[in-house]
Amino acid sequence: MDLPDQDTQLKVQCRLRSGGHIELTVLDLSLCGCMIDRRGWSATPGDRVLVKLPDLASQPAEVLWVEGDKAGLTFEQPLHEVVLERLQQSLEQVLHQ
Repeated sequence: MDLPDQDTQLKVQCRLRSGGHIELTVLDLSLCGCMIDRRGWSATPGDRVLVKLPDLASQPAEVLWVEGDKAGLTFEQPLHEVVLERLQQSLEQVLHQ
């Protein structure tokens, strides 16, 4: 799958335990978590982070799995269905540009 131009990708801001920040591309999104392109971040399962999706407050999440350049994050609090729907629409628009 070709990734869209970097300026149009849906991003998640992650604050790491070390205090550092990294911006990562969201590849898939659900009520309970998201799949990200983790290039530039040496994530390991069990890592705890604070994630911030566009127009939402930061929330705690945990790295559930890592496979190659991808990782799965699980949110401590599931997203509200209306919020998920809006973010998924944004993600779909980005992926089809």
